[in-house]
Amino acid sequence: MNGNVNILKAIFDILTRRERRNLYMLFGAVLLMAGLEVVSIGSIMPFLKVAADPASVHENVYLSWFYETFGFTDTNTFLIALGLGAFAVLVLSNAFIVLTTWALQRYAWGRNHSLSSRLLRSYLYRPYEYFLTRNSAELGKNILEEVKEVVSQMLIPGLRGIAKGIVALFIIGFLVFIDPFVALSVATILGLAYMGVYFAVRKRLDIYGEKRVKENTKRYQFVSEAFGGIKEVKLRSKEDAFLDQYNNPSKWYSRYQARYRVMKRAPRYVLEAIAFGGIILIAIYLIAVQENIRQVIPMLGLYAFAGYRLMPALQSAFKGIASARYNLAALEKLRMGLKETTASPPQVYSDVEKRQGQEPLTLDDHLALEGVHFTYPGAKEPAIQGLTLEIPAHSTVGFVGKTGSGKTTTVDLVLGLLRPQQGIISVDGTPIQNDTIRRWQQAIGYVPQDIYLSDDTVARNIAFGVSEDEIDLDAVRDAARKAHIYDFVEGELPDRWNTVVGERGVKLSGGQQQRIGIARALYHNPSVLVFDEATSALDQETEASVMEAIYELEENHTMLIIAHRLSTVKRADNIVMLEQGRKVGEGTYDELAEGHSKFRSMALS
Repeated sequence: MNGNVNILKAIFDILTRRERRNLYMLFGAVLLMAGLEVVSIGSIMPFLKVAADPASVHENVYLSWFYETFGFTDTNTFLIALGLGAFAVLVLSNAFIVLTTWALQRYAWGRNHSLSSRLLRSYLYRPYEYFLTRNSAELGKNILEEVKEVVSQMLIPGLRGIAKGIVALFIIGFLVFIDPFVALSVATILGLAYMGVYFAVRKRLDIYGEKRVKENTKRYQFVSEAFGGIKEVKLRSKEDAFLDQYNNPSKWYSRYQARYRVMKRAPRYVLEAIAFGGIILIAIYLIAVQENIRQVIPMLGLYAFAGYRLMPALQSAFKGIASARYNLAALEKLRMGLKETTASPPQVYSDVEKRQGQEPLTLDDHLALEGVHFTYPGAKEPAIQGLTLEIPAHSTVGFVGKTGSGKTTTVDLVLGLLRPQQGIISVDGTPIQNDTIRRWQQAIGYVPQDIYLSDDTVARNIAFGVSEDEIDLDAVRDAARKAHIYDFVEGELPDRWNTVVGERGVKLSGGQQQRIGIARALYHNPSVLVFDEATSALDQETEASVMEAIYELEENHTMLIIAHRLSTVKRADNIVMLEQGRKVGEGTYDELAEGHSKFRSMALS
């Protein structure tokens, strides 16, 4: 019982206050539906009673009052009226059941939208470090698959089960009013049967639910990896290897789903036999205690119709509980995903707010790092140790060093993606903190080594993240000119700025992809440009051409360049050499080549 209470508590934890209020209103409709079902069941009894024994019209006080009040003159007419009345009540009850079912479905699938949207928002506003230890396929699975699983296989069956459980209680209560001994006997037998089945399978449901989530995560991960590296998969004929990786978790995922569905449906067939036998026993009991066989027929009809309503209600209630147990692991994953949110998302300023003084925090004088330390979560050694550095505005600074020296970490700290655990990073004397970080990031243009291009148009890839109706095509063209991609788009692409570049830009060359990445960085007119080994994947000729375009930007921007090859920072105003997270050298290319042995060996290699 405590487990079921915890499930309800977990469900309520993921709902907003408004969603809980709507749920309470829905329960009100469910109670009304249950009452109407009882009325529809009860309405059949007068009809059967009069049909079996017409004399009961004058013997029963309620039937007699109804007969005389409405001026009936013969029993047959009265019987037709009773039949039509019972039919009308049944139609009204069923119509309200349809309406309540629609409300339940609409509410539940509305939560599919709101929960997935809230979970995506929760992930997007996490610190950058969070994504360093998470698999993107799992995050996508949680949003698209586990939310749907919780809604379709837990919330909907749960709501329907609670609704039908209330209906079952109302029906049993009505039967207790008619004949307490029979009703309580039926309730005890069916209740013990369902409880026995539930306690027999609940542990397995918990285990299968947890394993289903794990195997489903593997399925998504292997599919993502297969398509993400499709070029290498095809080149090295690794199709079968990825199929083998996928097949095992997919097989077990399917088995757990099959076992769960058998478990939640099996009681129906067992208890239908019990119910059928129960009807026969009730008939024998009524014949034994009633003096007149004609008195048995209405009661037997009542119990048969009540059983017709009661059995599906009990089965729905059981399926709701079983579904909740099986999907408890998915619910917990969703609850934790919504719970572990950042204190408050960084604010994004509109153009109006910018004009009113909330402009980007541009670099006009200098960028300073003072005694900065940073260690990645779970790492034993710090990635950056006591780094102190000053970068004048409108200068070009290169960062060099071996792999793992701290170049990218330093730039990520400057970008505000990582937060220093000690020390201060400031822009023109203003520390980069929670209240200033988004303003600072709005003043930065970033070009990574691997440019992410969506399967969309050139214009939308340059104005990345900007809605269609807010894209400034003049700004797009201006950024493209500066990135030396304008002539290619205008002269060689079939639909020019509306040309779709393909998933990850597969229709473009590496150099063209990098130039679109540079144009994207320039679109918002940043004061600082950061190039994170942006040309390392290019051949030397293409790299030289792209670097020429980059250095043409240095007059109006502060540029930070992480170098894969020293030739890319030869023209930099200052070069910072890093080793094991520490600054071990600083100066121009010629100064370091002359006075620093490690830099000189790198230049000669």
